[in-house]
Amino acid sequence: MTRKKPKSKHTLTSGKMDASTTRSIAPTELLRRLLLGAICALFVARPLFTSESAAVDGDGLPVVMLWLILCVVWLLGACSQSKFRLRAGPVDLFVLLLIVLHSIAALVATYHGSPRPAVNMLWQWVGLGSAFFLARQCIKTGREIRAVVVVMIALAVAISGYGLYQYTCELPQTCADYAKNPDQTLRDAKIWYPPNSAQRRLFESRLNSTEPLGTFALANSLAGFLAPWLVILLGVGFSLKPTDQSKGWIWSAVVICGVPIAVCLALTRSRTACLAAVFGVALVWMLSRLHKKQTTSLALIVIVVVVMVAVVVGLTHLDLVSAAVKSLEYRVEYWRSTFHMIAENPWFGCGPGNFQDTYTRYKLPQASEEVADPHNFILEIWSTSGTPAMLAMLAVLGYFAWSVYRGCGREFNETSPNNDNGSYPTNFVYAGAAVGFLLAWPLSLVSAVPSSTVVFVLGMPLAVASIVLLDAWVKFGRMLTWLPTIGIVVLLVNLLGAGGIGFPGVAGTLWLLLAIRLNMDEVENCQGCEPGLVVPRYAAFAGFVTVVVLAIACYNSGYRPVLRCQTLLRQASRQPSQSELVLRAATVADPLSAKPWDRLAWLEFSKWQQTKGSYHIKRFEVFNRNALKLAPSSSALQLVTGDRYLTFYSETHRPEFAECSVEAYTKAVELYPNNGLWHAKLAVAFRAIGKQAEFEREADFALRLDELTPHADKKLPEELRQNLMRRP
Repeated sequence: MTRKKPKSKHTLTSGKMDASTTRSIAPTELLRRLLLGAICALFVARPLFTSESAAVDGDGLPVVMLWLILCVVWLLGACSQSKFRLRAGPVDLFVLLLIVLHSIAALVATYHGSPRPAVNMLWQWVGLGSAFFLARQCIKTGREIRAVVVVMIALAVAISGYGLYQYTCELPQTCADYAKNPDQTLRDAKIWYPPNSAQRRLFESRLNSTEPLGTFALANSLAGFLAPWLVILLGVGFSLKPTDQSKGWIWSAVVICGVPIAVCLALTRSRTACLAAVFGVALVWMLSRLHKKQTTSLALIVIVVVVMVAVVVGLTHLDLVSAAVKSLEYRVEYWRSTFHMIAENPWFGCGPGNFQDTYTRYKLPQASEEVADPHNFILEIWSTSGTPAMLAMLAVLGYFAWSVYRGCGREFNETSPNNDNGSYPTNFVYAGAAVGFLLAWPLSLVSAVPSSTVVFVLGMPLAVASIVLLDAWVKFGRMLTWLPTIGIVVLLVNLLGAGGIGFPGVAGTLWLLLAIRLNMDEVENCQGCEPGLVVPRYAAFAGFVTVVVLAIACYNSGYRPVLRCQTLLRQASRQPSQSELVLRAATVADPLSAKPWDRLAWLEFSKWQQTKGSYHIKRFEVFNRNALKLAPSSSALQLVTGDRYLTFYSETHRPEFAECSVEAYTKAVELYPNNGLWHAKLAVAFRAIGKQAEFEREADFALRLDELTPHADKKLPEELRQNLMRRP
């Protein structure tokens, strides 16, 4: 009788564990699995509501608090052991250095820039660093890695489904409502632009655009999130071997999940993201053939790339060459201005969250818009956080690239499916994903732009279906070591041309994939041993104290004041009769924010227009001065100040108001020297106080800038232009 070979303890099981195994789980292992589910929930929840306004409105600070709380819990578990294992290496050290240098730049910006955006971005980056740290410590085995990847792919499917709903239903309905009653639609949206104004024309042009936004505020952000997960999904299919179990089922799941992501990505018309995805798919195809020992000719590579580019062009209905050239011209303009900004602020930059206000000082006359970031992640870090922070980011990517290069000498190894203890860890991942969907709804309600209920009603079933389809790969497949690296490359290529590394909904993908690849390398290098450094208990206590201090600081300087201030601002809008008292309370709740002071100044100006009482002018000046102190680089706020003082002068004919108007307009021009409208208003103010020479100088400059700009929304209003041309 033939004796059967005993199964190894690492042999792939059917996904179930016996009762004795489940009872033998150590408390530290149970804590790790619970934390694994929790971090998966936060990675899922964050992209489900907008993150582009993280600096201005503090969106996502509750998520940052949750990340810090999870770090505290993990460190408490480490403190319970005499010695614990810490996954750390040179890349982790450089990430820590990057977060520290970024935080220092933010603290410096609280003194010379706008403090609230700087503090908000300080905590957003601390949150991203905490997410990276926890992913390094808690994502342990090959099956867990595959489960986390499947959850993120399912999230991409869910957001793509909502994007397709926007494209087919929501956006056309909004355009139809606006066409019926434009004024009422604007009022319902709580915004107002005068008819035939440049602002309304710009709003209408954006309204008529058909690009889906998903749960993001910008189509480029949506595309930046989708591109790497689409490439990784296709890599799952390309990396399958002919002998792999459930190969046909997995390929079917890849196709079913990939179609909505690819179509939504194409509809965003993001050239950078689409080309990055094409590049990533080409890399996946070549490396998968090398993994399978198949030769790849240059002609075949060229054919595949050409076909993919043709598909992108056909789906987006764009003249790719001319559109790409124009887009590149715009980005070169942004980058030229950013280099001038860096030259004047080389060490600490202009401050995290302060780019848009500072950029206007360096913006070229022909540039299209006042961008919130330079559309390049390296320049964004360099210009906002300084040269040391930029070098730290390059060190992170450089050492990571070196570690990948060192691993290229090995034959394309893969994390084996046989290094798990059943399906219980993946159950924690899936449960965490479900919690993330449920958690995103209340989190979005406290953000500036709450997510639509359609996101959850439509997205969650799509995500569940995607997980069910791809679960066969989690159980029986394998993750090739180069696949997360290609996802990182795709995202970085997109960030080089689109920017957005400060948007947590987009940047979270980078830090998650980076942690996954580093963990995979450690598992391979250890060859069965437990990865990580053995660290004594006192290090856990030191880390615990540090993170607790950070959590308290985040709560007191970010979470509590921002949420309280935002609540009061919304209350002031709903209760006009109590708005002054509520806004006063908002200034106390968040002493770093200029918003409540600006609203108070507008309120006093409105009261003066009704009563013409000088009392309201004095109160306006106090409130407006406080707003300018907290937003010293805002040219728009200076311009509004000049407008209001000029209105005071036109009604009272008091010369001091004309002088104040000139002073405010002059400051606005200093902050935005290449804006024709700013110079035109300064010219009008000069003429009001009888300074003809200064009027002619500013009027001529405004008319020259008007000729230089090719953008209709930057042109001077015709009446103002004729006024500037009238000379005695």
